Amino acid sequence: MDSDGGALRDVLHKRAEVFRTLEGSPASKPELVERLSSSRSTVDRAIDDLAEMDCVESRNGTYSLSATGRLALAEHDRYEAATRTIEASSSLLNGLPEGTTLPSVFLEDATVTVADPHAPSGASTGSSRLLERATAMRGLAPTVLKSDVFIIDRELDREALDVSVVAESAVVEALAELSDTPVATLLARDSFDLYRSERPLPYALWVMETPDGDHAGITFRGTGDVTGMLTNDSPDAVEWANAELESYRERATLVDRPV
Repeated sequence: MDSDGGALRDVLHKRAEVFRTLEGSPASKPELVERLSSSRSTVDRAIDDLAEMDCVESRNGTYSLSATGRLALAEHDRYEAATRTIEASSSLLNGLPEGTTLPSVFLEDATVTVADPHAPSGASTGSSRLLERATAMRGLAPTVLKSDVFIIDRELDREALDVSVVAESAVVEALAELSDTPVATLLARDSFDLYRSERPLPYALWVMETPDGDHAGITFRGTGDVTGMLTNDSPDAVEWANAELESYRERATLVDRPV
């Protein structure tokens, strides 16, 4: 086997259908011919390729994926899931600060929402609906709009919601200028905590806890309007988001008033 994994990647790409068939259940070569609607010679070559990479095991003429084969296929699937998200959200990701990366656990099978230029507010519909059902919300705020203050204050009228936000210093200072919003009421609520971060925040990351499970997401904004959103409710994605939020909160300072 080559040391850089190139040969294995080639076999995964070339023989993906055989990998998937054997992932479902072991099979003999005649069974593979039938399942794949392929010739015997094609099946022979495919099994030889998998065997060369130690991806298949044989017992009494029946083939199954080895541990190497199962792990390789799982990593291949994760890679495909992450790259699908990257391709679908390229217009959003290109707006991230230089050097910012996102882990594959968040990108894998994430839901991508890109705003319609004629109705940009529609991109935030999903997170708004989640917030209406949420029992807790934690987030990063590299920017703030007046509407954010009104929405959070309104939702906190529900007793079953707690909100914690880590905001950039400029955002905390900007809140003091929003005199026509319920900023003072919001900060006075026991169910709302605002933290000041002296570090730049790379994205508007959030986690919402709801009765039907936890959801992680990143909201993207252009010059005010929401340009899109990535959301993921997989346990690994939520775990990463919670850890990321906690790391920023630990380095931030609790704010009692806007300035």
